[in-house]
Amino acid sequence: MRKLDEILNSLRPQKRALILGSIFVDLLINCPQLPKSGADSTAKFERGAVGGCAFNCADVLLKLGLPFDNLLPLGHGFIADFAAKELARRNFKAQVVDTAQDNGFCITFIEKSGERSFVTMPGLELNFKEQWFDALPLEKTDLVYLSGYQCEGSGIFEILKALQRLPYSARIVFDPGPRTGFIAPEVYKGLEQFKLIYALNAEEAMLKSGASSPQEAAAALSASCSQPAVVTEGARGAWLSQQGQTTLIPGFKIKLADTVGSGDAHSGGLMAGLICGLPLEECVLIANATAAAVSAQQGAACALGKKELLELLAGQY
Repeated sequence: MRKLDEILNSLRPQKRALILGSIFVDLLINCPQLPKSGADSTAKFERGAVGGCAFNCADVLLKLGLPFDNLLPLGHGFIADFAAKELARRNFKAQVVDTAQDNGFCITFIEKSGERSFVTMPGLELNFKEQWFDALPLEKTDLVYLSGYQCEGSGIFEILKALQRLPYSARIVFDPGPRTGFIAPEVYKGLEQFKLIYALNAEEAMLKSGASSPQEAAAALSASCSQPAVVTEGARGAWLSQQGQTTLIPGFKIKLADTVGSGDAHSGGLMAGLICGLPLEECVLIANATAAAVSAQQGAACALGKKELLELLAGQY
């Protein structure tokens, strides 16, 4: 496998990609330790920021200069207005699809250790409509990113109908994330009819597969739909399982700030490599690097460009 600098400097888009998901507003709160049920704790409000798994994933592609289509719908209300202003500042185009609903938001509690916990208030992102896809060239799309937050509620069945327009060869990178244990079996079954690449962290992968280790979980998920699977294991790196072989792709050492958005950034790095037609081993190495870069900073949607990424990880490739 080539070194990271060679891989990043060779990025040339070959595939058409769609980032499918939601625009959330993340309210970041520093809390030294989460209270137990019924207890009390003092915390500090850090800031509000536009986020959402798909937006965080898209941020990686933007910073790496790679093109993509998106369906990150905006509604109408306080949260949507806040999000629209931030998107305009970033020159990021999102589509207003519904004036009757607001976007969702998420309260993120960040502990002293860097660990994070979430309380999510869903919005229109759970109510996708098939017609929202009509302006997209699905018939020419090679890759789709989808997060688990779109897989609850009736909207997922509208999404599944729309995805039938994809070419047979199209791949879907699916990150169930914290919703892994809440997604209905029929939704998993519907998604596994496509060329589905599971992308999860170790805890989520073991929950989904019933395996007792991240390595075994990656192998089980790959076998379940006869497609590759990627399972992250923090600073160690990520397990890639494909065609009956499971390999650990090494991670990168950084000074941890927090892990907010790191899984989404990993999926973004994976998508970046796939867009450029790279071998999966190299795609996962990019993903490990982009996730490390976000973990070295506070908050999400803070991916780095190629130059800054290589400077941060200097001496490790």
